[in-house]
Amino acid sequence: MENFFWGVIAGGLIILVAFLVPVILQIKRTAKAAEDFLRSTQDSLNPLLIRLQETVEKTNQVVTKLDESVNDVQQLTKAVGETGAIISDINSLVGKIQMFFSVTSSSLGAGIKTALSVLTHGAIQKITSQK
Repeated sequence: MENFFWGVIAGGLIILVAFLVPVILQIKRTAKAAEDFLRSTQDSLNPLLIRLQETVEKTNQVVTKLDESVNDVQQLTKAVGETGAIISDINSLVGKIQMFFSVTSSSLGAGIKTALSVLTHGAIQKITSQK
């Protein structure tokens, strides 16, 4: 019985080795093919990687310049907004000055008219009272 048991184990090991040897050989061939592929593509990939790096650097430069342009536009927009606020303040001041001169000239005109009216009325009364 013991010999049978050792025979089954030995048979199993032989079947396992017979199965594993082709698998190991296939893995070896696949690894060799992958290594050859990587070696052959490395020469063609290096220039592509260098160009890709150059493209990334140029893109970063463009983005930096674009960012600077956006900042300039933001500053310009801010300056235009501040100028608009100043013009609005000046417009308000001119309106107040215009109102002041309008009221002042109207008052002055009314005062002169009243003064002339009083003077002419007094002069007419003086002339009529002397007769």
